[in-house]
Amino acid sequence: MDQKEIQILVLAVTIIVIVLAATLVVFLLYFQKKKVAYILKQKEIQKKFEEEINKSRIEIQEQALKNISWEIHDNIGQLLSVAKMQLNIVQMSLPNEQQIKIQETGQIVGKSLEELRGLAKSLNPETIKNKGLIDSLQLEVNRFNRLNVLEASLNITNEPFDLSNEKEIILFRILQEFCNNTLKYSKAEKLNIQLNFANNHLEITAQDNGIGFNVNDTSKQNGIGLLNIKSRGKLIGAEIDLKSEENIGTKLYISCPK
Repeated sequence: MDQKEIQILVLAVTIIVIVLAATLVVFLLYFQKKKVAYILKQKEIQKKFEEEINKSRIEIQEQALKNISWEIHDNIGQLLSVAKMQLNIVQMSLPNEQQIKIQETGQIVGKSLEELRGLAKSLNPETIKNKGLIDSLQLEVNRFNRLNVLEASLNITNEPFDLSNEKEIILFRILQEFCNNTLKYSKAEKLNIQLNFANNHLEITAQDNGIGFNVNDTSKQNGIGLLNIKSRGKLIGAEIDLKSEENIGTKLYISCPK
């Protein structure tokens, strides 16, 4: 075999090796792409599954709250109404001194009935659908102020725009949970909710001046329902941030797309 034939053979072998290497690379890239696509698909399926689970859980919670609302309004409210009527009847047959005491008791029953009806409205998602987010929050703020536990306020910035019923209900529940935690745990004197209607999103800030807590404490996070708040926020694409400083207070920030 002369030198020319050797060169041709070497060239042929080189080409074959290059072709085989290129084929191997293409083959590996193809399967790598398939693998990445499969992993992404599995993640997307898992994400949708988790979203459906969260959505189902929230729907169950909303139905449970609606049922509780009906029970409070129809049953307990009815009983208190009857009790108030009976007190009024008894009052008429008593001496003046005892009438005053019965009247005071009747006023307490009447106030309790009013508070229960306010609570029933705040629990019922139909109220939020009918009244909207702002009016529903104002009712809640008014209810807090009637309790005389703290001073609550609601402030609106810019021209309000409508959100979907689902978003408004979820945002209301998130704020309701924050406010209830403020009442139960914070020992705050003031609670403020700020709604800023920007061009393409709604910014919400809820802040109290209570004792605060360590946000890195897992038990505290579970206690204030932080996981529940974040899972609700994910369903509507809202960004949620919770900050708290001991002896200063707690602040909840929500950014929800329009």
